[in-house]
Amino acid sequence: MKYTYFKITAVLLSLFILGSFLNANEPIPPFMGDWQGGWVDAPKKDGNAKNNPGLVARVIGLGDDFYEIQIMEEFDKRAAYLVQTYAAWKDGKLTFDNNGFLGEITADSFKGIKRSKDFDTPFALKRLHRVSPTEGLEPPTGAVVLFDGSNLDAWQHANGESVTWKIKNGYCEIFPKKENNDKGGSIETRQTFGDCKAHLEFKLPYEPNGREQHRGNSGFFVPGGYEVQILDSYGLGGMWNECGALYKQSPPQVNMCWAPGVWQTFDVEFKRMRMDAEGNKVDDAVISVWHNGKLVQHQFALKGTTSNSQAGRMKPESGTRGRLQLQDHSHKIQFRNIWAQEL
Repeated sequence: MKYTYFKITAVLLSLFILGSFLNANEPIPPFMGDWQGGWVDAPKKDGNAKNNPGLVARVIGLGDDFYEIQIMEEFDKRAAYLVQTYAAWKDGKLTFDNNGFLGEITADSFKGIKRSKDFDTPFALKRLHRVSPTEGLEPPTGAVVLFDGSNLDAWQHANGESVTWKIKNGYCEIFPKKENNDKGGSIETRQTFGDCKAHLEFKLPYEPNGREQHRGNSGFFVPGGYEVQILDSYGLGGMWNECGALYKQSPPQVNMCWAPGVWQTFDVEFKRMRMDAEGNKVDDAVISVWHNGKLVQHQFALKGTTSNSQAGRMKPESGTRGRLQLQDHSHKIQFRNIWAQEL
């Protein structure tokens, strides 16, 4: 009996793991992502709705046809939700009833009602497909084009070998080392840079069964080993280890991460650490980051490297020229339109 129990348990566990793997990159549901609209004919008694007519929402995939729903007054603010709830996709729709809000979401419609003791206030939202104001930004005169969709000749693996990442339809995709017999891995520019500004565009994969650091994880490194975190942190709080953060040093001023499947942008300006003739540090390295056009790191003075390990953070900063890097963290993130310019 004991053998049979463990055998059944092992089979079920294997099926669960296999199912999670197979669903790791599911097709993105048409209703998942951002919605925008407002209150519909708000009653005079509802002064808040009259004074704040706009309304937005996020629908976030959590795997197995289960979704988180966030409703708020505006995007891109560190403000409380009007309601945060969960729903399962059933019979072609999501339905919810929480904190006085009830609603229904289909593939192309998001409608609901806010209830109160004396009146109801209806609302309606439409799908919103956001585009960064710096998407497709042309490299300025004197910039180095690092990837224009045709080849990765400007990049190498850390051992100097040619890049094994995949190129298709104008973008490149991470070739995870762990999945490909140790082939692949992070890449770095062949050219070194000093003070510089850089532009890159990236698209996160839809990995609804992953959580926290296990969905859409990568990073963009400037000279000296300082990381600007790339992560599917859509709908999260915007912490020190989420998208747009300077890893373990500074969270983004606001979480600008958009849903998987949408092209996003980083625009980064970086000034190296300065040392005097005796090798003493006189100025911190300073970095600014715009995520999807929004300033999320403003001239932040870096206090050492941004390694995820304590030992790594103890390594001294060099302040020398260095390479730009894109991290392989075993997630198939796509990149395009990458360029850098010395300052």
